[in-house]
Amino acid sequence: ATPRSSARQLVREALERYGLNPDDFGQFALCDVVGRPGGAGGAAAGGWQGEHLREVGDWERPLVLQELWKPKAGWSRRFEIRRRQDLDRAGDNGDDGDGAGERGRSPGRGRSRGSVP
Repeated sequence: ATPRSSARQLVREALERYGLNPDDFGQFALCDVVGRPGGAGGAAAGGWQGEHLREVGDWERPLVLQELWKPKAGWSRRFEIRRRQDLDRAGDNGDDGDGAGERGRSPGRGRSRGSVP
């Protein structure tokens, strides 16, 4: 990955690397997930709890995003590949109709109401 790599390119490369059909990239999305140590086992066990998820646009450049915006102290970010159908389903469960879309989605719990760290 380079700063010039788009999210779409990175998804294709990851699918290929893990033996999946890279032509299926349209079924997957790269997501920017912000979280902090916690979850099962807590920080001592190396657990990490995602608190906020945003689908990265296919044209966006994840390494540039990572340089431009750093989470607050105590928080971290990682990029995850998720199935688009799972993202759509999660959005349907917690959508309050405010038009926030992907910006406020909380992993596995619909959309978060809190601010992004």
